[in-house]
Amino acid sequence: MSVDRRLSPRKEVILRALVEQYVRTGEPVGSKLLSDLLAAIHGPGYASATVRNELSALEEEGLIYQPHISAGRVPTDLGYRYFVERLMGESQLSIEEQRLIGHQFFQVQRQLDEWVRLTAAVMAQALQSAAIITPPRSAVAQIKHFELLSLYESLVLMVLVLADGSVQQERLALDEPYRQEDLSHIARRFNELFAGADAETVRRVAARLEPGLTPDERLVIDSLARLLGQASLLLPDAVYHEGLANLLRRDEFTRGDPERIREVVEALERHRFLPSIAPRVMAGEGVQVIIGSETGAGAMKDMSVVASRYGTPGRPGGLLGVVGPTRMQYGRAIAVVRHLTQVLNDLLAEAYTEAFETGADPPGAEAPDEGPPVEWPGAKGSARDG
Repeated sequence: MSVDRRLSPRKEVILRALVEQYVRTGEPVGSKLLSDLLAAIHGPGYASATVRNELSALEEEGLIYQPHISAGRVPTDLGYRYFVERLMGESQLSIEEQRLIGHQFFQVQRQLDEWVRLTAAVMAQALQSAAIITPPRSAVAQIKHFELLSLYESLVLMVLVLADGSVQQERLALDEPYRQEDLSHIARRFNELFAGADAETVRRVAARLEPGLTPDERLVIDSLARLLGQASLLLPDAVYHEGLANLLRRDEFTRGDPERIREVVEALERHRFLPSIAPRVMAGEGVQVIIGSETGAGAMKDMSVVASRYGTPGRPGGLLGVVGPTRMQYGRAIAVVRHLTQVLNDLLAEAYTEAFETGADPPGAEAPDEGPPVEWPGAKGSARDG
């Protein structure tokens, strides 16, 4: 079924109770247990036979399934999606937790790498899961400057430095050999012409220049536009993660298939799922929940990502979020990610304002080094708590 179509009120009550119970215990939920739970809360109307019939209907809708014959039911990706979008209650961090986070950020240095490291540590500790964060970068790649370096005869290396400090390189095979001073002259001319330009601007200006360009100059401009376009779609080289050990302590992994565990760890450490989710997160508003197969990575088929874009409007931004099994406490994960996003937004806005007023450099985008873990008072519960 589509999440756009609503279930009956009774089916929604049953599905919500099933998801919440499964998240708490990690065990398939039987009709008798559900009937007892719902009868205690809602009274008559949830007899075992009624619940069994509704569970069968939910299974036909693709929202739940039975992992084994005679076992209880567990949610599918679609079931979790329906729960997140339709049934989940709003969750907020307590005032005490917000004050603790504020105190931790007050203690660190006013440097972007410190903020990035602490953000990942806080998310991992608060949710006992893995956390990811990327340093901020421009949403649209723009030229800062580029160089053309002679390698061998007509083979040239283009080194493009973007406005956010990242570097792209490409080898070009020109039609004829050039002296280094001639290559430098071409680069100087085009640097003046395309200063601060994005891919679309480079293409538009090049179209006006077309009649007077040599084939090699056209190749240089086409390469500039292509590299800028590719850079706008790529994640930064630096992706910081924290809390992988938290993840591996969960029941899904302690009792899981070693080969499956290896696949998940490799996907997390090499960030193989990020290219498929980053465009959605960076273009979206607020916290995004990406469940199971929606990640687009086979190794992440039973994992979920709760992530958000951070950064002040019109400024470079990054991605932050948590990764865990689909059996996660989505409400709390959303609350933690939302709050940390706001904390970083406030810090960056203040830093950019201060840089503008004083003429100092705005926060950089250096890759963070690992630091000590952050103590989190609520992080000592069992992994079965979800």
